[in-house]
Amino acid sequence: MLDRSTLQVLVIDSLDEQIAVIDREGTIIYVNRAWTKFGIDNGLSSEFGGVGSNYLKVCHVSGDSGDSLAGETAQGIRDVLNGKRASFYLEYPCHGPEEKRWFMMRVTALQGDASGLCVISHHNITQRRLAEERVEYLSLHDQLTGLSNRRHFDQFLDNEWRRSIRNRSPISIILFDIDYFKDYNDELGHLVGDQCLAKVSHALQAFSSRSGDLAVRYGGEEFALILGDTDYAESLKLAEDIRKAIHDLEIQYCSTKRITMSAGAASTIPDKEQAEVFLVQQADKALYIAKQQGRNRVVHARDL
Repeated sequence: MLDRSTLQVLVIDSLDEQIAVIDREGTIIYVNRAWTKFGIDNGLSSEFGGVGSNYLKVCHVSGDSGDSLAGETAQGIRDVLNGKRASFYLEYPCHGPEEKRWFMMRVTALQGDASGLCVISHHNITQRRLAEERVEYLSLHDQLTGLSNRRHFDQFLDNEWRRSIRNRSPISIILFDIDYFKDYNDELGHLVGDQCLAKVSHALQAFSSRSGDLAVRYGGEEFALILGDTDYAESLKLAEDIRKAIHDLEIQYCSTKRITMSAGAASTIPDKEQAEVFLVQQADKALYIAKQQGRNRVVHARDL
């Protein structure tokens, strides 16, 4: 029959959570097997997390290496050690070279202990965070094409608009519409129509490579491109390049017809008196004119 102390050690060493106990100065006086294994697996020497090392100093080293959460962690631990709070929680990324990882740190005073010891535990929450990321991705992207959806368009435009106001930099929007797409669907069916939308989306995505760019399925056969730091001339050229790229896909139907796109562009250097909907309305007006003028063409709102 195991004695109580041995049983407690075996139980703690059987946990997946990484557990350490520190004293008032932050020195580690006990670690469980998971804590030791994590250090070995990640190439950490015993002086950075083993018994006898100072965990607060480890936090300072991490902070000096660019870890923005290290200072918050050190302060939270000190608050628990000094009795200013009962516990401290922190969710943080700990990504490896080939995988994403997240952990939740929990710091609490050791119950029933009068010498000011604290327990630090790290729990792997990667599966939960990956699931949350997936849900967030699906909420912002179109399932068929993989492009951003209308919700993401609104969020992204709001951020880029405010950035353009701060920097006094230009911003452009291009709205696209596949010409006579209903005829294509009627001729070949919706399954082939979906394949066409995917091909067009892939071509459009190739023109959205900067951090201030966003390619969007705006709705049905309509697409959009938000372009930060892009003025009239640049947006006009880009819209024409995209129009030509779609034409050159040579997606044909009804023997002699091919898929083409009409585009309406708008550009501005926004100010606080303007709302971003103004730019969308201007691009939409330009798109309407492009379709009125015969389709398969680009019109910029500044030229109206």
